[in-house]
Amino acid sequence: MGLFTNFYVGLNIGRYKIDGVKLRKSGKKIEVVSKVSIPYKKRAFDGETLENENEVIITLGNVGTVLKIDIEDVISTALFPDRILFRQIEIPNMPMQQVLNAAKFQIVKELSISPEEITVEVDVNTSMNSSNLVISAFVVRNEDISKFNSLFFKSGLPFPDILDAGYFKFNYLLENRLSKGLTFVVFEDISSTFVEFFKDGRLVGVDSILGGTESITDSTNSDGIKSHYRELSDSLQKLSKMMLSRFSMLNEKVDSVICVSELEEYSDLWCNILAELQIADKAFSYSEVVDLKIDVPLNAYSLAMRGVMGDSKAKFLSKKK
Repeated sequence: MGLFTNFYVGLNIGRYKIDGVKLRKSGKKIEVVSKVSIPYKKRAFDGETLENENEVIITLGNVGTVLKIDIEDVISTALFPDRILFRQIEIPNMPMQQVLNAAKFQIVKELSISPEEITVEVDVNTSMNSSNLVISAFVVRNEDISKFNSLFFKSGLPFPDILDAGYFKFNYLLENRLSKGLTFVVFEDISSTFVEFFKDGRLVGVDSILGGTESITDSTNSDGIKSHYRELSDSLQKLSKMMLSRFSMLNEKVDSVICVSELEEYSDLWCNILAELQIADKAFSYSEVVDLKIDVPLNAYSLAMRGVMGDSKAKFLSKKK
């Protein structure tokens, strides 16, 4: 990465296509230089398992060519969400440089895994009392990081500068919406749906439920699609109550739920069904909340903005070479 670059690239390796956006920052002005969305020509994923690596590599290379990605560009992308393990840990209050080691020690003990096998990133949520901290820990196997980075190497692209958690990739355009009250952000992936729970801008918890876009095929009619999202929404309603109970917030009002699907064309339909269930006071599709005046792939644009934000934000899974 160049020390004085003005170019920021966001790449979203999705289950059906790869989206990319390249931004130029000049002072406070940020403009879109180029954008691209290329579907896979062949099926690349079987559920959450990457079964055709070559298809992703070829498509990623084509995206890089369109965006004219340079080694000086800041590249932000996101590891597949199912590869990230979330844990919330309570530890004694201590200097920040010791927090990561303490969190990693607890996770290694819990998972019975060698510390050399994992990367752990942490975010300090809040002080519970004078002696304890609540830590959000994000855990990934180093093997998964290496496999993901190899997609870039084999496609001829530079390694990403920021490798984030997959369910975070939409968050960087939601700052204002998440700053007050209780909010659920839900992302439907191919066979799982991930739920982030925020209170006053602070991440409280992450969970997931089975069910995703793989049940929707080319032959699924409109009734089948509606049935899928009703079932998914029912499961989400149950999970939301469990999460509220888990964090002792069952009697608190949830202000909003924001939803986005890997098949973006169904996000509005899903949002309408969630609104009927009254999981929150209001339900919004992601595109409605973001409401950009430019036509860009929102996931990749959000990741590119993640790069623009730079060190002002926690780098949960930064570059590993």
